[in-house]
This record gives sequence, structure tokens and C-alpha cells, in this order.
Amino acid sequence: MDHKALKRGLAAGPGNALDRLLGTLPAQDAEAVRSWLPGPGGATEPLALLETLAASAGDVVRPDDSTPRAVRRVGVIGGGTAGYLTALALKAKRPWLDVTLVESPQIPIIGVGEATVTYMTLFLHHYLGIDAEELYRRVRPTWKVGIRFDWGPHPDGFMGPFDWSSDNVGIQGAIAATGTINGATLGSALMMADKAAVYRTGDSPTSLMKYVPFAYHLDNGLLVSYLTELARRRGVHHIDATIADVVLDGPEWVDHLRTSDGRDLGFDLYVDCTGFRSQLLGKALKTPYLPYSGTLFTDSAVTGNVDHHGDIKPYTQATTMNAGWCWRIPTRDSDHRGYVYSSAAISDEEAAEELAARFPGISEPRVVRFRSGRHEKAWRGNVMGIGNSYGFVEPLESTGLMMIGIEIQTLVSCLPASWDGPQVRETVNTALGQQWDAIRWLLGLHYRFNTRLDTKFWQECRNSADVSGFQPLLDVYAGGAPLSRRNAFVRDMLDRVTPTFFGLYGIDYLLLGQQVPTRMLPMDEPPAAWQARRRAADALVRAALPTGEALAVYDAHPELHRQLLQDEDSWAGTRIAERLGML
Repeated sequence: MDHKALKRGLAAGPGNALDRLLGTLPAQDAEAVRSWLPGPGGATEPLALLETLAASAGDVVRPDDSTPRAVRRVGVIGGGTAGYLTALALKAKRPWLDVTLVESPQIPIIGVGEATVTYMTLFLHHYLGIDAEELYRRVRPTWKVGIRFDWGPHPDGFMGPFDWSSDNVGIQGAIAATGTINGATLGSALMMADKAAVYRTGDSPTSLMKYVPFAYHLDNGLLVSYLTELARRRGVHHIDATIADVVLDGPEWVDHLRTSDGRDLGFDLYVDCTGFRSQLLGKALKTPYLPYSGTLFTDSAVTGNVDHHGDIKPYTQATTMNAGWCWRIPTRDSDHRGYVYSSAAISDEEAAEELAARFPGISEPRVVRFRSGRHEKAWRGNVMGIGNSYGFVEPLESTGLMMIGIEIQTLVSCLPASWDGPQVRETVNTALGQQWDAIRWLLGLHYRFNTRLDTKFWQECRNSADVSGFQPLLDVYAGGAPLSRRNAFVRDMLDRVTPTFFGLYGIDYLLLGQQVPTRMLPMDEPPAAWQARRRAADALVRAALPTGEALAVYDAHPELHRQLLQDEDSWAGTRIAERLGML
């Protein structure tokens, strides 16, 4: 039981039990207690007894010149987002490390749009210390307030906003009043209107975006170009080379790498960012691979861009297609589209034709192959796999960059000063494996219950997509929803039995959005109360700016970035970043 969490929201009143007790103690003793438990305005705060008041140094150990088998030289093998984010994180959090990124000029960057989740906003700006103004100028991100799903039986689909845990308008009321979950939060209402919570108020704008969680849409080509320059500025060494051979010293240890032009490269730690090739973790160390093909049937994507004529949506869109689904990722210049499909259900040519017919004017298609699954372990010996070299799932919930960030944060937090000291590899492997598996089951729910189309592909998904890892959630959901409104003990039980990546709120939106049968919990308020909140949310939405105009306001007013990232009452501020271990 976390007593510090229980303490939140409490406040000791004047003349409390501690104050009365101090009145009976000798003056010297009473003053000692007051100094120990100070409160606002010179009062004494008994609730401070539930806080951590003792100071403790950090747990990072830096090797010195006498440390045997010290970890000082790190080779990040492979570029792209995984490689450059890893190198930047190591330099930001372990500045004494000598970090070298080895990148083959023969392997191109996949230049498609990338959608992220809110975690990445904090990771980029707080963990890596990337300046927001510079990122907006160089990479030109757009905002993602959530995901719009053209999914399930309702013709309008459903919104999955990032502020779903607030339930600030009400998901039960939305279903009762409209038959959908749409409009259950301010974020959802903004998505429905294609707006952002930014307002023109006199000479200076007002932004409420620090109260509306959002992520970024990123052009991968611009992002990698910027990260490459940033890594150089921050002291990351760079070697252009193609790795021809991985020379081992035992079954779980890399001695050195040999390049195609005959050079030998040696490091203390090797971070495998070689993508699906998994050149070190998979091929050289022969780490077993665990496919997710029993749940996720797609293995290909055909991509292209469509002009949006300045109409920038504040969300990622997932549209049901005959043999899979199509993403829309809005960038400043165009919408990036990608049809994710099963090659067993449709040919590449048929997929490209379906995409072009659905979205006229799309650019010349490009086919991408992938596999969904993970290796049995991320960390073996002196090799850690990050990104696609360790695990990947299709991009339905934008978890790719998020998992790269979490894997990086895990590596940096657990990196030993010496290979002779205690190691936590198996703890890391278990934790990361559980997180990947939870994402597998989450994505499985999208396929198992989507009734939008009745093609052969979707029939097979509904009949056989394995969601067994989340069966306990489904059993409890069938007896009463929303899960996030079940009693506290049931919620705690579910969090322990089937931990989910986006929490019970995310499961609620996914199942209720697809109208999976359940017994709805009764509302404990009259319908008029929900209607009043909805009218208030609609008032804020009406006054808000379209997303493109709101982004231009942020470009012109850098103080809005500082409000978002520094204000104590911001979802992306320093207090939240510290709680997530990013500061």
C-alpha cells in the first residue's frame, strides 16, 4: 500500500492532533518536531509523516580509472530513430561515456510519418533535453490529441483521446445520450471539431494545451536528420561502416565487430539498433524469436502521401480496410497514409489499388515488410537490443517510438559501471517482455472485436485472433463496464492480473467504442448533469482555433512551450517528468 498516494488530496486542519500534542511537550521538544514537520504559514504538518523526508544520493555509479571491466565505450550499431535516440540518451544521462554510432550508408531511412504517444513528448524534451522551439522549427511536428478509429459498428467510429482517464465530460453519459463514446472528454470534443485548445485573446494568445495531453506526429526523415545533427553537436562519434561479421568471445559475449572494409571495432557495450536484421542480438547471439502471428495477422504496408490543403487533423486516424487498416498521420505539408495488410489475404498490387481508390491523389506507393513479435530477451551479455532489432508490432496504437524510449530509459537506468558487478539483465528482460506482450494483447482486441467489415480477413480475425492474455479483463468487462468505474479492489485486481499499457481507461475506450456487449454500470447523476458538462466543453471547443492556426500560434509564441514543459500544473511539466524518472 502506497501511503504517500493515500495522502494526496488530504489536508490537516488547524488545531489538529499533532498541534494539541505539541502544546503539552517541553518547548525544546515541540520546536524540534515543528522543524521536522513544517507546514504552510509556519504551521505544523502531521501529514508530512507520510512523506519521504530523508535525503538519498542517486543510484548511478560512475567507473573510475581502477574499475575492472568498466563500461566506458558504447557502440550503437545502426542509425535511424532507435540508434540516434539511444546515443543521445547515453550522452545526456551518462556524459562520461564514449559513445560511437556505427551506421551503414547503404541502408536508407524509411521516410514515413511517425505517430507517437504522450510519453514521447516528455521523453524528447525532459529526458533528452531537446529544445522545443528548435524541434518545432527543424522537425515541424503536428499535434496528436488521440486516435480516431473508423472501426466498429457505429458509422462515426470512435475517438480514443489521450485525456481518457479524466472522464471530464463522462463516457457513460455520452453512451446514454448519443449511443457512442465520442465527446466523453474535452480532448474527444476537440478531435471531433478538428481543433486544438489554443485561443486568440487580445494581444497575446491563451493555451490550455497543458491541460489536454497530446503527442507528436513526426516526419521520420526530418526527425532523423535533426537527431543526426544534434548527436554530432553533443559529442557522439560517428562511423560510416557496414558490419560484415560479429566476432564472439563465448556464447553471450561480443568481442569485436569487423566491417566490410576490414576494420575491427571494439566496445564495452554493444547496442543493437540494426532493425529487423537484428544483426547482433538475433543473428550473432541466436536469441530465439517469439512471433505474435497468432494474434496479429498483418505483415506488410503500402505507403504514400496525400495533400491535405492545409487541413491538419489533431489526431491519428485508423480506417478499416478490406485486409487490414489504413493510417493517416498529418504532417505540416501532407497526410501520410499507409495501408497495413496481410500478404496472405491480398497482394501488394491489390493493396496499392485499394489504397489509391480510397484516397485519390495519393503519391507513388512504396511497400514495407515487417514482422510482429519480439526476441526472447533484449539483453544478453554485453549486447542490448533496442527498437526493431528486439521487438516490433504493427503501428495500430503508435507504440513503436514509445517502446524505443522505454527500452532506452531501461538500459540507461540499469547500465552497470562494470561487468564484474551485480547485473540485472534478467529483470530487464522480464519487464520489457511483459510490456511487449501487453501491447500484443491490446492490439488483439482491435482485431477480435471489429465488426466494421465482413471480408474474409476480418472474419478470420474475429474467429481466431488470440486475445487470451487479456481474457481476465474480458471476463470482468462482460459483467460490468466501464472497468475504470468498478470498485477499487476490482481495479487493483485487474491491474495485477493483467497489467495493460494504457490502463483500464484504454481498455474501456477500445471495448465500449467497438460496442462489445456488457452490462453498463448505472449512472449516479441525472442526465442534465452530463448535458451541462457537454455544453461547457462545447463552448471551449467553439472558441478554440483550428489545429493549423494553433500550431502557427505556438511557432510565433515560444513562451507557450515553456508553459507546457515547466509549469507545475502541466501534464508535461517537470513534476510529471520527475515522477517518470526523466529528470
